[in-house]
Parts: sequence; structure tokens; C-alpha cells
Amino acid sequence: MIDPIRLELPEKCRLIAVSDIHTCYRLLDKLLIRADYRPGKDFLVIVGDILEHWHDNINALKYVYELCKNERAYCLKGNNDIFCERMAYSYPYEKFRDKFYYNENSFYQMAKSVGFDNCTFENWLDIRKAVTDKYGDQLEFLRDLPICLETQEHIFVHAGLEDRPDWENTDEIYAITAEWFLRKKNPTDKILIVGHYPTYNYKRACSSNMPVYDAAQRIVDIDGGISIKKNCQMNLLIIEKDGDNYNYSVMWDTPFDKFAVKEDFRCELEPVYVDWSYQKIRLLGERDGLLYLKNEVTGESGYIPKREIYVSDGNISVYQFLSAFPEIRKGESVSVCCNNGKYSFVTTERAAVGWVPSSAIDFSKPLERGVINDMK
Repeated sequence: MIDPIRLELPEKCRLIAVSDIHTCYRLLDKLLIRADYRPGKDFLVIVGDILEHWHDNINALKYVYELCKNERAYCLKGNNDIFCERMAYSYPYEKFRDKFYYNENSFYQMAKSVGFDNCTFENWLDIRKAVTDKYGDQLEFLRDLPICLETQEHIFVHAGLEDRPDWENTDEIYAITAEWFLRKKNPTDKILIVGHYPTYNYKRACSSNMPVYDAAQRIVDIDGGISIKKNCQMNLLIIEKDGDNYNYSVMWDTPFDKFAVKEDFRCELEPVYVDWSYQKIRLLGERDGLLYLKNEVTGESGYIPKREIYVSDGNISVYQFLSAFPEIRKGESVSVCCNNGKYSFVTTERAAVGWVPSSAIDFSKPLERGVINDMK
């Protein structure tokens, strides 16, 4: 069972929710400053997955640990947060050894910081002891993270809840690993706020990383895909409570550099959704550096830059919307995830994600440097 924290919010307050920061704590800090976050006055809920996938695990964990010393700040457990905990406290030798080097993970980074970059049967317990000696407070914090938080009108959990009337008895692993939860049922009578699956995965996102609200099920997914999606952003869901009235807003940013748009671009094509988990892609043709593809599952067709397809055993896969060519206007700015020559993969000021001609962007000097530059 998940044993939710019951939090009674005062009559008037502000609550900020964020999920899936995946070590990108500098972007979180930037957004909290922009949101004028007031520790001790505002409530803060981090809805899991503070670690893994990007590089600065140690400092990310320390940052969140310090944030949560404030009694109004809460961090919930995500599926990526249990790895380091298990390495520190529970994995037997074989599992410990096999996972030690995986993707330069959080525990490996901690081990390197105390002088270990090689794991053997003779030294694995020494590694564990050295890491837990140095990072004991943060690792205990990670181990003891709650799964779920409930207020008068909202429930926060990393991935989802089992469809059962006694939802409090949801299996802990399900609560942090449930897949495609926006396609499932909210078993509660409250608004359920989750992360775990980036909103870009869903058709209703319309080629954006903005939060998605399912009004029928009263589920909000706030995961902007940091480190999971090639083009990504971090979302703050800001809930302002005044008695029984709630006002919702979103503040967001990407980790990438921003550049000025020097000429207008507009395309009549609409984004075409492709479910990355269920697709059958056929190549129809090629034009002007773009491939024209058809998804045999849906019968829909669209364009994508040639470099953005993946071929395995002769099968083509895509992980982006097809024909995602958002409108941009001279004088605006765009966050540039990557420049593939003729086309650049961007997020516009209106949070649309897609490809625009690189010639429409002034790359001479960034308007603003992204935090990703501090993470390389």
C-alpha cells in the first residue's frame, strides 16, 4: 500500500508542483526563482524522478534534499529514484556488479567521488560503505521518500493508481511505474496529478511538452520530458487556493539556448501523431531533405527530417510527431534543441515543438544560454 501523506492546505495558499527533473536541478532552480517561490510560505511538491538520465545526480540530490528541509516542501518517490537506494542498501553482489556501470548512474557517480570506479567481489562492500558514509543523509532521504500526497482536492503520485475503490492499497511499484496513465481511469474523486510519461507521448499534446489535462478522468500529466525526449521542457504547475476556489497556471522553460527568429515561417500542415509503442512505418518518398512516411497502423502520413528516423532490421521507427512545422514570427525567440543543417528542432514561445528552417533563425548569438551548457 502507498500510505498517502494527508496534507490539509490552509484557506489561502499557493502550491507548486513539478515532476521528472532527472538531475536538471539548475532549470528547476531557475523556474522557482522566476515563479517567486517562497520557502516556508508556498507549498512545493516534486512528483518523483529527481535522478538519472542526465549527469549531475549528486548535486541534484543535494539540491532537493536541502529544499525539503523546509516543512512545506515534499518530494515523492519515482521509479528512477529507487535505483540508487537499492544500490546503497539492498542489491546482492551480482545485481550490484551488473548495475554498477550502467549509464554512469547516480550510485556510480557517488562511488567515483569516493575513489571507486571499478567493482569486484573483493571491494563491492567497501564501495557501498564508502558511499553510504559520505552520502548517508541524502541516501536515507531518498530511501524514505513517500509515494503519494493527498490534499483536499488533489492527489499527487508519480505514475498512477490502481483502479480500485481502496486506491490507498495500490501496489507501490505500480504507483511509480504505471504506463500510459492518461489512458487509464482515475479511481479517486479528486484531481490526480502525475508525471512519469512525458505528455509529448500523447496525441492530445498536439506536438507540445505542456501539461495535459483529461477533464473526464480529472488527471493532469505534468511531465515535460526532461532528458527523456530529445526536445523537452520542465513544467511548474502552479495552484493558487483561495477558500474553495482554485486557480491553475503553468510556468515552463527548456534547458536549451534561445535564439531570435529573423524571418516568418508558416506551414499549412498539421502535426500527425505517431504512437512510439505501436507503429508500422513505410517510406513513401523523399523531398527537400524530408522523408514522407506513412504509419500503416493509423493510415496517416507526414514528413520528418531524414536524420530523425531510426532503422533496425529494415524497420523504420519514429519518436516524434510527423509534419510538425510550427509557425514562428520575426522578432520572437525559439529554444533550439538541435540544428540538423537545413532544419532546426525547436520549441516556440507558444510551446509548440517541431522543425523550422534553420535559415529563419539568427544563430549569430544566443539571446539566452540554456542550463544544458552547465551540464556538459
